[in-house]
Amino acid sequence: MLTAIRNKSKGWVAYVVVGLIIVPFALFGINDYVSSSARTSIATVNGEDVDINIYYQELNTQQRNLQQQLGAAYSQEIDTALKQTLIDSMINEKLIENFANNLGIVTLDDEVRSVIEMNQAFIVDGKFSEDRYSQLLRLNSYSPAGYEIAQSKALTRDQIKRNLSGSAFISSTQIKQLDDLASQEREVSYIALNTSDFESQVSVSKSEISDYFNENRTSFIEGRKVKVDFVELSLGDMEEPETPDEETLQTLYDDNSELYTNPERRRTQHILVESEDLANDLLDQINQGANFDKLAVANSEDTSSNEKGGDLGFNERGLIGAEFDEAAFSMNIGDVSDVVSTDYGYFHIIKLTDIEAETVQSFEAVRDQLVALNKNNVNKKMLLDLLEEFTSLAYEESLDMVADQFGLELKTSDYFANGSQDYDDAFVSAAFSGGVIDEGENSELIELSAEKFVVLALSSIQPEREKELDEVEDQVASILNNIAAKKLIENLSLAIATALVSGDELMTNKLLTDNGLEWNNEGWISRAKELPFNVTSFAFSTPKPIDSEHTYSARNVDNLTSLVIDVSGVRLPEEVLDSGVAELYLSQENSEMFVSLIKQLRESAEIRIFSDLL
Repeated sequence: MLTAIRNKSKGWVAYVVVGLIIVPFALFGINDYVSSSARTSIATVNGEDVDINIYYQELNTQQRNLQQQLGAAYSQEIDTALKQTLIDSMINEKLIENFANNLGIVTLDDEVRSVIEMNQAFIVDGKFSEDRYSQLLRLNSYSPAGYEIAQSKALTRDQIKRNLSGSAFISSTQIKQLDDLASQEREVSYIALNTSDFESQVSVSKSEISDYFNENRTSFIEGRKVKVDFVELSLGDMEEPETPDEETLQTLYDDNSELYTNPERRRTQHILVESEDLANDLLDQINQGANFDKLAVANSEDTSSNEKGGDLGFNERGLIGAEFDEAAFSMNIGDVSDVVSTDYGYFHIIKLTDIEAETVQSFEAVRDQLVALNKNNVNKKMLLDLLEEFTSLAYEESLDMVADQFGLELKTSDYFANGSQDYDDAFVSAAFSGGVIDEGENSELIELSAEKFVVLALSSIQPEREKELDEVEDQVASILNNIAAKKLIENLSLAIATALVSGDELMTNKLLTDNGLEWNNEGWISRAKELPFNVTSFAFSTPKPIDSEHTYSARNVDNLTSLVIDVSGVRLPEEVLDSGVAELYLSQENSEMFVSLIKQLRESAEIRIFSDLL
């Protein structure tokens, strides 16, 4: 057991060490580096090594990032996909690097130095710092030569992409056609049919439910569940501390005076404008006697205060902004500030109208609060003192002994699945960890909050199983009802569109009236218009109307919704602007060319991956 503890400790320390290394690694964007350690390959490309050290370094970073984002949802399948994606990326980089070398593409030392000197990690007081550069590299075991080699390789690879970009071409006529298409507007109306409105018109039989269940039994599988025993140590479990003496309370009061201090507050009015010239002009008017309130009503762009003459009420420091505070807290009542600029491109004129002085609550007034604060502090210290012993005992002994030793209740959870929302994410993740579920060990200490800690162990496991029909009968009935309702609305939307196309107005009106359907008239819309059910996309993929005739279509959105779409007109706006579509088209073409190049290089290369090391 002591060996297990040591191993766990080493694992924790290792994560900390890797974290310290990875942060600057990601910050610098290093894809390669030089060290004195032996280089072991994770793969070879035409006989050249792909460095295993770099592979594991980047893998650790990406694994931790994904685990933090996904929590208990992080699976072995995701981990395997991550490893394969990473090794493929590193192989592609090696292929591009070799391709650039074969073409004789060279990155000059001056280019490398220029990129390094623009890296914000090395900037101090707005300038590149050689000391900062050397210090950061030294702290992370990178030599300047190694870092510069890595940057040179990265820039050389980038030249390949830039050369491909220069080979793509599109004519001015094509650009105009693309801009016209992007700027096009269409006059659109639609009818939305949803299964929820039609399920009352369909029904399913017992035999249909049974048949569907038997044909789809694998869709009704309950994943494995676990039940765990756990012991919880929290702030509420601490013994009631002794009543503090007066000296202790007085010291606590002095040390936490900010808790009982009401800071100075100042009441201000302001005029907020975007133009500095306008701000200066308004200030001149105020200095010549103009009414501040009226100017605020007429000119201030702060809609929350302009109708009140710019009144902002009482505010303490730090609530509005540093520039505002510097002016407001340096004035006397009745003063008007100079023009104050902000980081957001706006300009204030500030008037101070009142001051509330700082006040401090007396010792006697907060005595009860001090007693409660002392109790909380004492209990927290007791909790922290017990945690080390609690953790050590949980590593070595069963949970019932831990509970008995600390006078705590041994609790047992209900059965729950991986990813359950019934318990804390960290609790669920620990319950399904390898050590708990496979090895039968107690979990590591789980911090549920700053005041609550838990250790758990597997009590029992419920294996994956197929559910019985009586457990899912309502679910199956709901699925079949939806399927039937979806088929109904698909047929109905098609019938309406057909009647519209044929000009059968009588049939169209009957179908709409009988089913309580109405048109949603959107008028003229652009491609950027956001409409529900992906209506915009469907409307612009519908053939445009000819000779002022409408174009009608029936579309299925998903398992719940069908549409009838009416496009009644197409036009260009008065001014067609550069839409950027041409640049997007070229970017897409460049990306496809680069992907094609990678594919060709991989097909002609001898690549060997040492899968057992991934």
